[in-house]
Amino acid sequence: MHVRTRPYGTAMPLAPLCDIFVCAGEPSGDAYGAAVVRALRQRRPDSVVAAMGGPHLAGAGADIEQDIDGMAVMGLWPVIARLPSLLRTMAHVERTIRARRPRVLLTIDYPGFNLRLARRLADLRASGMRIVHVVAPQVWAWRPRRAKAIAHSVDRLLCFFPFEPALFSRFGCHAQHVGHPLLDLVPEQIPTEALDRELGLGGQEVLLVAPGSREREVRLLLPVMARAALAAAQRCPQRPAILVSRVPDLPLELYRAATDLPLVEGRWRELCARARVGCLASGTATLEAGLIGLPQAICYRMDTLSATLVRHLVLTDHVGLPNLVCGRRVCPELLQEQLTVPRLTAHLLRLWDGPRRRDCRAGLAELRSRLGGGGALDRIASAVEDELAASKRRFTHATASESSARLKAIR
Repeated sequence: MHVRTRPYGTAMPLAPLCDIFVCAGEPSGDAYGAAVVRALRQRRPDSVVAAMGGPHLAGAGADIEQDIDGMAVMGLWPVIARLPSLLRTMAHVERTIRARRPRVLLTIDYPGFNLRLARRLADLRASGMRIVHVVAPQVWAWRPRRAKAIAHSVDRLLCFFPFEPALFSRFGCHAQHVGHPLLDLVPEQIPTEALDRELGLGGQEVLLVAPGSREREVRLLLPVMARAALAAAQRCPQRPAILVSRVPDLPLELYRAATDLPLVEGRWRELCARARVGCLASGTATLEAGLIGLPQAICYRMDTLSATLVRHLVLTDHVGLPNLVCGRRVCPELLQEQLTVPRLTAHLLRLWDGPRRRDCRAGLAELRSRLGGGGALDRIASAVEDELAASKRRFTHATASESSARLKAIR
């Protein structure tokens, strides 16, 4: 299929109808969506897929109607600052979905945007379009009263953790545990020889610094992480190489304002497999690194107002995904004012060798079994295929003409 990518507001000829419209607002959702689209294409090769997404969904053959570059924001003030742009994007995506008339709307994570979009499309749902949401919002961690509204907004909710379906099914939602896609995407053994040759590491140990995928995260986290990594490396007998994971989409100057340490673009899983210890920004990357077996210190900072609100809303004792999955503090967490150079340095040294490292590795070894085994991507694809069959939306010459007219109106 020819892939059409375009930023907001750019006119381009479009296919008027589609079977599935995928909405992903972040890189992780883009990757999950692409894997699901590929699995669906094996079952239904002729399926037409359009999306709000990025390079992964484009590579899977989806027509990209809205690029997600810059849409990943966290914290109250960053969201407020981007609110006008996000509202314009939502209006554009809504108009495009109405024009392309999908049989199934597949929304992936990004709940503040995607679940509001689902509610705005309630009339399409009433006329036969099915809505499937992947990644149940963490109502068990904060704002549990959201469960009822979420359950009423979608036809099927696909959950990564086995305890989540019961929180939504009591409100009449078809909530289903599918497992975590990372188990399908992250192999248990990752070769690192090519990375060693490329970087000239030889047998040198590696300390990995990963300050996140958002510009604000890098700005707030990298200065502390880099100084702590240097301090820890000076106290390690092996004098490890310190490597900073760089997100290619972020400007080089952002990293160089904080450190002159070597930057490595991409190669994330190889870096995790090669490193002895890491300090990572809280997020999906910590679970991926945990599945690979990397002992890590989980770090995060946000603006003061957002942090104050989170403290009053969060119901769990842990923030890091490896700790949440294991139900205990497997990896140290340094959040807000706790994230200082001396504290992070001390944690990195404890993880480098000794009983704390052994305990962390033993906990990380439990992650795969606690997440329930692989096959999540196939189960998600099966659920979407079921909803395609259940959809009552049917295409006729009349709806095709109407769809073409709506697309002209958008342009």
